[in-house]
Amino acid sequence: MLGLRALRRCFSSSGRSEIEAALARLSLSSKITQLQVKDGGKVHIQMKLDADYRKSRAAVLGALKQIPWVQDPEISVAAEVKSQQPAATKKLKEVGKVIAVSSCKGGVGKSTIAVNLAYSLSKLGYRVGIYDADIYGPSLPTLVGLQDPHLHAPADDPKSILPLEYERVKLMSYGFVAHKSAVLRGPLVSALTHQLLTSTRWGPLDYLVIDMPPGTGDIQITLCQEVEIVGAVIVTTPQKISFVDVIKGIDMFAATKVPTVAVVENMSYFLCGNCKTKHRLFGPGYMNQLLSLYGIKDSIELPMDPELAKYSDAGVPLVLVQPDSALLPATFLDLAQRVHRETEALKGKLPPSVDYDPAQGKVRVRLQSGEEHFIGPHALRQACKCAGCVDEFSGRQLFNPQSIPTDVYPLRMEAKGNYAVAVVWSDGHRSSLYPYTALLALAKSA
Repeated sequence: MLGLRALRRCFSSSGRSEIEAALARLSLSSKITQLQVKDGGKVHIQMKLDADYRKSRAAVLGALKQIPWVQDPEISVAAEVKSQQPAATKKLKEVGKVIAVSSCKGGVGKSTIAVNLAYSLSKLGYRVGIYDADIYGPSLPTLVGLQDPHLHAPADDPKSILPLEYERVKLMSYGFVAHKSAVLRGPLVSALTHQLLTSTRWGPLDYLVIDMPPGTGDIQITLCQEVEIVGAVIVTTPQKISFVDVIKGIDMFAATKVPTVAVVENMSYFLCGNCKTKHRLFGPGYMNQLLSLYGIKDSIELPMDPELAKYSDAGVPLVLVQPDSALLPATFLDLAQRVHRETEALKGKLPPSVDYDPAQGKVRVRLQSGEEHFIGPHALRQACKCAGCVDEFSGRQLFNPQSIPTDVYPLRMEAKGNYAVAVVWSDGHRSSLYPYTALLALAKSA
């Protein structure tokens, strides 16, 4: 319990001054963005997040504990003040297009695909860089083995870092910075990921490929919000457990206004050397359902090939050592061409607007040109391709069309990124997702 004198002191300006003086003695005043003295001697301090945050936080807590009347001090990270244009975008002003290569599950070959995509874009004649955004488990130093992976600062700017370079592609990874594993908490990792990306002097680039860490957490969302990513390439494998996570990834990018431009199903099949037959060791996969659900036009199947693992372990991108006519290099070049084509097509392109017009009793699809198309709600409800309505492998309809009320209508319609609209129906069905391409095809056939 605080004594009466201590209570009076903590509510007076002298109490606040006592805290400020203690912080000044530690030379930490510049890191404090907010100081609040609350009832009962409780103190709340907000601090800037930087590389010394943990050390500074411990020092502040130690100083507060030396003040007798301070009870239960709280220290939190100050919210970052955002400018109209994200700081990362300003510092990447010489970078043309940023492509995210992502998977929500680890171990699907995402980093290998990101590296070979980057080098395939370079073979097409573009200036390319690759940023390994995985602080906990950086892969780039292994996949691209350099003889002397030492980073240097440019002579005119000691606060920046010059990227490494191998075969005309610029490289940056936390693995080049630290040789020990990272043991860091989430907020620090997000800050470090952002700092490493924006401190790198990339120079003029046509493409910067970001090898995203697995998952859909703070790091991924922060990168999507602070960097102008023009498109995402999602990597998956045929197993259902990977498919479920892919949907989370596509939804995360949609929520942050990043279009998914391609899906890569890795380890899709094994090609027999004798009979040249495709053996799908993990089953037929879920690629068709992904394309049907989300209307993603570009999908790539990558086979299981020991050569890919062999060259990756040797630190050499496979597309640099095998001829372009070989299966895997040709597939990676195809992926690079598709990514370029899709990102070019997205320039200035807006998705259709979709709403329900109660007066006409129809769903309206309005194109950017002003052209309008209409679909009857009952026909649209019957066209649902979700897993509850259509078998994911055979495409067989799983519901009785007679069970859908003729007067069914949309209760809510929500745009999902640049690819689809989600619908909640009056009959209780909630999982309907309609790609814009499917909506337009249905409207024109009505």
